[in-house]
Amino acid sequence: MDLSAGYETGGGGQGSGNGTGGGAESGAGGSGSGSGGTGQPGASPVVDPLVFVRDGFTVNCIPGSPCDPNLVVRVGDLINFQPAAPSQTMEPQGWSVAGLPANFIASASVHTRTGTLLGYPAEVRFTPVGYRWTYGDGAQASTSSGGATWAALGLPEFSDTATSHAFVVPGSYVVVVAVVYSAEYRFAGLAWRAVEGTLAVSAGPLGVIVGDAQTVLVNRECTVNPSGPGC
Repeated sequence: MDLSAGYETGGGGQGSGNGTGGGAESGAGGSGSGSGGTGQPGASPVVDPLVFVRDGFTVNCIPGSPCDPNLVVRVGDLINFQPAAPSQTMEPQGWSVAGLPANFIASASVHTRTGTLLGYPAEVRFTPVGYRWTYGDGAQASTSSGGATWAALGLPEFSDTATSHAFVVPGSYVVVVAVVYSAEYRFAGLAWRAVEGTLAVSAGPLGVIVGDAQTVLVNRECTVNPSGPGC
């Protein structure tokens, strides 16, 4: 249904008026007699903003229904729509060295869910717009992307990246990433409309063992390669 059609412009049909005083008015919907005053041909009628006319049919739009042009949908209304959680991995896999960057990678994509929104069948489309990282050692970070592997970035191992983190103290940590989604909705294949607000969905926790590398072998002596592991 095209809800952008013209509004209702009268009740009962096309009419024309003329004359003064007790002048008569005739139209497609019947005739009537005027009373006092001067008729104003072509005067704009009062328009109900939620009443539409399409191909001769009058549609009364209920406020809060899909045809309401002022309808506002918030993330709190999406209780029937569950967005996908991101995937999460790291390099090296499951362990790291104190003082050296561990590379964390998360992945999420645009996807659509179907369900009931405000009592009506609808589609909701989720788009990842950011990532929030909690590293388990008190540090947190927000990034615009989920990162990539060192190989994909063309970097050597233990390089710093936009999504890496260096643990200072050896120990066991739990890292959690949440993807931040924006959302859009539509009813019956109509145009997509924005949902007010964003929502975050967390991946499963990722355990990391951080060791002290001061006693392990390194690539060359630290005087030759000061940035090597354990130096």
